[in-house]
Order: sequence, then C-alpha cells, then structure tokens
Amino acid sequence: MKPTPRHRILLTRTREDCAEWAAEIERLGAVPVVFPCIRCQDIKTAALRERLAREVSRAQWIAFTSRRGVAAFARLYPGPTPLPPSIKVAAVGPVTGQEARTRLGRADLVGTGGTAAALAAELVLRLEPDDRVLIAVAENAGRSLEDNLDDAKRIHVRIDLYRTSPLAARSDRVAASELGARSVFLASPSAVTGFCNQVRLDMALDIFTIGPATTRAARAAGLAVTGEATRPGLPGLMEALHCAN
Repeated sequence: MKPTPRHRILLTRTREDCAEWAAEIERLGAVPVVFPCIRCQDIKTAALRERLAREVSRAQWIAFTSRRGVAAFARLYPGPTPLPPSIKVAAVGPVTGQEARTRLGRADLVGTGGTAAALAAELVLRLEPDDRVLIAVAENAGRSLEDNLDDAKRIHVRIDLYRTSPLAARSDRVAASELGARSVFLASPSAVTGFCNQVRLDMALDIFTIGPATTRAARAAGLAVTGEATRPGLPGLMEALHCAN
C-alpha cells in the first residue's frame, strides 16, 4: 500500500481535513501538497437551533456520518453536553466515534464498515421498535443512511447542520504544472468542482476519487479518472494509488 517514495499527492479537502490526511501521507513516505478546494460552513440559524433542540429531545439515537458533523452538532446544539445516557450516539467509523466521545461524551455504536449504509445495517440491529433516530449530516450528504433505515421501516428524521461548497471560480487559475504534484485526491463532488474552479490543466495528472459519486462528477467535468477507491477514506485512496502504480 506504500506509494512511490517522494510521490507528491495534491489534497483538495478543507485545510483542516487536509492536515489530518497529510500527516498520514507523510508517514507512508509520500509528500502531501495541501491545496484546499472546498469550504464548510455551519448553518447558523435560530430556526435550526430550535429544531435541533426539539428533535434531540425526541430521539433515542443520534447518527453521525462524519467527524465534521459531530463538531457542527456540538457548536449548534443549544442543550447541555455530554449528552444524557438516554440518548445514544452512532458514528460511521473510529474517527467520527472519537470526535463524538470528545465533544458529546459518548459513542455507543462505532461502525466497522466505514460507510453510511454499513452504519445503518449495524444500527438497525441495535434499535428498539419505537426508537427514533436523528440523522445529523451535511446539507449535500447522500441519503444512504436514510434509505437503509426506510427499508428497515425505522423512524428517523434528518437535520442538515452544515454545508460543503466548492471554492468559487477564479480568473487566474493555477496551472497544474505549478502545483508540483503528480496525483490528485478528490474526496467529494464539491472537491471536483472546486478543483476545476481553481486549477488549469496544462499537464496530465493522475486523478483518484473517493467513490462512484465523485467519479461521476469528475468525468462529467472532463477529468480522466485514474483510479477509484473501493473502501472509505484515505486508506481507500492510497490503495487505489498503489494499484495504479
């Protein structure tokens, strides 16, 4: 799974998220090139805070599909934390689970599959018939968790806590040759748009995507996809890079 020594990889997530991946990439012997192409913003409205307080009081479970979702919840929720024992927390994976423990005081279920669909499958086994699940996610997050809970006929409600958006198009886009990277990691459709808004392709780059939705967005934008991750997160992208080399 190791990349070619000194292989330079362009990271296009938010600056905060890039930093997390950059440390691991360096550990694996490659060189991260941080080039944020998206930004995330909490949805800070009184109406959202009121609805959040109301739905938390009705929920038996709160499900998170990202570390950022947990952080946004902690900032926006007007009630006390840690959460009371009567409210259980489900997290999509270990990173999200650790964020939940740190900010909310608990992570009762940490998914092992790394995807929202896998989390739903594990969560369904833990739910009582009348349990209500609050899904706390990004505005542009997919519906996989909801769809799987629908299929299992489980009660749930979704609240969008933050939005991810691409950086706006710039007239003086940076030439790809100036970035000093051979490969690009794209972890969301928003990152695809942001990358195309920020970068002018004057040379070929190896494009690696986090999954099918991002691959479709990349191809729709005219990018040639070198490889697609078959499992979640940075490990999946690094594996795709390894397979391509």
